[in-house]
Amino acid sequence: MSLPKPQITSLSKTSLHSWNAILASYFKNKRFYDALQLFKRMLTEKNLVDSFNLVFAVKACCRLSLFQRAKLFHSLAIKLRLERDMYVAPALMNAYSELGSLDEARKVFEEIPQKNSVIWGVMMKGYLNFSKEFEVFELFSGMRDHGCELDPFVVEVLIQACGNVCAGKGGETFHGLCIKKNFIVSNIFLQTSLVDMYMQCGFLDFALKLFEDISHRDVVLWSTIIAGFARNGGALESISMFRQMLANSVTPNSVTFASIVLACSSLGSLKQGRSVHGYMIRNGVELDVKNYTSFIDMYAKCGCVAAAYRVFRQIPEKNVFSWSAMINGFGMHGLSGEALKIFDEMRSLNQLPNSVTFVSVLSACSHSGRIEEGWSHFKSMSRDYGITPVEEHYACMVDLLGRAGKIDEALSFINNMPMEPGASSWGALLSACRIHKRVELAEEVAKKLLPLESDQSGVYVMLSNIYADVGMWEMVKKTRVKMFEKGLRKSVGFTSVEVNKKLYLFSSMDRFSYKNTQIESLWNSLEKRMGELGYVPDLRFVLHDVDDEVKQEVLYGHSEKLAIVFGLLNSGEGMPIRITKNIRVCVDCHTASKFISLITRRKIIMRDVKRFHHVQDGVCSCGDFW
Repeated sequence: MSLPKPQITSLSKTSLHSWNAILASYFKNKRFYDALQLFKRMLTEKNLVDSFNLVFAVKACCRLSLFQRAKLFHSLAIKLRLERDMYVAPALMNAYSELGSLDEARKVFEEIPQKNSVIWGVMMKGYLNFSKEFEVFELFSGMRDHGCELDPFVVEVLIQACGNVCAGKGGETFHGLCIKKNFIVSNIFLQTSLVDMYMQCGFLDFALKLFEDISHRDVVLWSTIIAGFARNGGALESISMFRQMLANSVTPNSVTFASIVLACSSLGSLKQGRSVHGYMIRNGVELDVKNYTSFIDMYAKCGCVAAAYRVFRQIPEKNVFSWSAMINGFGMHGLSGEALKIFDEMRSLNQLPNSVTFVSVLSACSHSGRIEEGWSHFKSMSRDYGITPVEEHYACMVDLLGRAGKIDEALSFINNMPMEPGASSWGALLSACRIHKRVELAEEVAKKLLPLESDQSGVYVMLSNIYADVGMWEMVKKTRVKMFEKGLRKSVGFTSVEVNKKLYLFSSMDRFSYKNTQIESLWNSLEKRMGELGYVPDLRFVLHDVDDEVKQEVLYGHSEKLAIVFGLLNSGEGMPIRITKNIRVCVDCHTASKFISLITRRKIIMRDVKRFHHVQDGVCSCGDFW
């Protein structure tokens, strides 16, 4: 509906109903300023303000972020004795919470003697928007005590709160209530909130089953399931859902694109990521700074930092997050010089860094052993920018010192932290203990780390590996027994390689499957030539107490080598091999990749949980500092 501005001569000659209809139409067509102008004119006439038009005026203030104007209308509501009206009060509460004043919203709430479910629900939604989930649950308790019946909106807010705090059991209870009260049928908002809640709580199977049972799926629901898989390590499922969404002729939105780019980043799937980027360009999707930043992150994590930099330079107006993403991208590729140049450029343009920026800067210093610069930037945070370092910044410094062999300095740094050291700081020190074979200190660090680490299997595995590195096989056995007694299992290491837009996964358990295949044949040929060039398998990295012949066979079956050989067999001549490892790349595999690149004249790009390795002509970009 397209409405011209009415030529208002005398409002009194027109009925209140007619002017309310025009006001509502302005609001519906998002002409919020015109709605306020009309309401202002109506204020000059007697008896032309009622709860109906006052609600639209308050809502228009909310949409235009006019906090003071909303307060004036609140005063008007009090003057007209409408502040407790069942339509005006929720509008005022919502406006205050949306405009950042939860206290004012609560004052309105407390002044209402007889609260209905809408009043309770709007107050709960306000607290939810401020991430105050426990206050939401307290209000729910109060609502029950007052004998107020639940409605679909209130249940939707409660389900979202359960998702935010991973209260899966509570979410299930509300799901059951929805079924019992028949709320869920045809309520796409409630259905989407349930799917999102199950995803946030890690109940992926429940979320998928519920999703599949919903007949009419809109773009928000599709985006929710795609984002849920992407956030929970289900990148392949996320990409599969995206394809199904397109096949169902549902047009993606900005949330969909952000989620699918995250999935591509997680997998290191450059071709999939490029396809999404191309889709957005072909379909005229306008890229905002958030989209650009996600593509910087995706290209960097897929091993193509040059493409990330090209995207970075295309951003019309960069924000602190896009600068931070580019610094992080260079840093994870070991290009600390370029990362620090970008940081200097950022500051020269008067773009203030934030806490995330300094994590990226300190990580870049850590990956290349720049201790002095790391210290300088760490001190600069609070001195020059008033940013108080948090756990993540301290962990970066521990990692920087530990990698460089300054273990005692790293320990002293932890002991002098102004807050209680967390899992990331102790974990960085434990990793350094493995690199530099500090067994006794590793044992002490593990004692500190175990109570803090949610995934304790990682601590036991690291400690077991430290013992294995120095041949303490009895301690290896004891550590593994203790881990199994606690019901913990080691995460399976796997490597992915992308060939012809398909991802292939390999684990060390696959080595027996490739006996008498082209993969084994090519590896045997490569191993022979590598040996002639001086390659000697590093048997220290077989963490089992077996004889050397078996150790060599185990090393051959490492997932990195299987993925590289598969890539050589199935990609075009001269094409780079891109592999992604879900844990740290094995040192022997790192050495072998340099020999393979020299023999085959192929570039090998390896991404592990920490960083990238660009291997070409027998040399790695990390300079063997990792």
